[in-house]
Amino acid sequence: MVVMLIGLMALFAVPMIRNGQPGSVHAAAVILRSDIERAQVMALAHPDQRIAVRFDSDGGGWQLVDADSPDTPLLDEINGSPISLRLGNGRGQVAQGVQLESTGLSQDLLVFDALGGLEIPGPPRLLKLRNESHATTVRISASTGWITIEDGEN
Repeated sequence: MVVMLIGLMALFAVPMIRNGQPGSVHAAAVILRSDIERAQVMALAHPDQRIAVRFDSDGGGWQLVDADSPDTPLLDEINGSPISLRLGNGRGQVAQGVQLESTGLSQDLLVFDALGGLEIPGPPRLLKLRNESHATTVRISASTGWITIEDGEN
């Protein structure tokens, strides 16, 4: 019985260990989606403020900012720390080796209107997260702000 249990655990554990890199890319996508949703909620709660997600030019992270002063991250209401993430560090440590490509955004900003959609209409915005073996795309609808994660291979 013990041998059968160990065999069953190995059946699930070996593919997860061997295939951990796609998991780190997907984890980064889930964290990014969560932060984008947080920005949308903040935009709904503060319609007088232009809430945005600003992506680091090196592809290593992002911050939630006021679009009118994008160099200063917004602060968490609970602990007062900046709302930001570096891939591979802190709460982004599960995304070691992951890079973000934010092509097609003006000034690397994703600005939300008071209804949670994107301030600038147009086609969906695509954010690609990748490492050496896997890529995942986060798609944001410009009109509704709807976010989807599309997993794929490099």
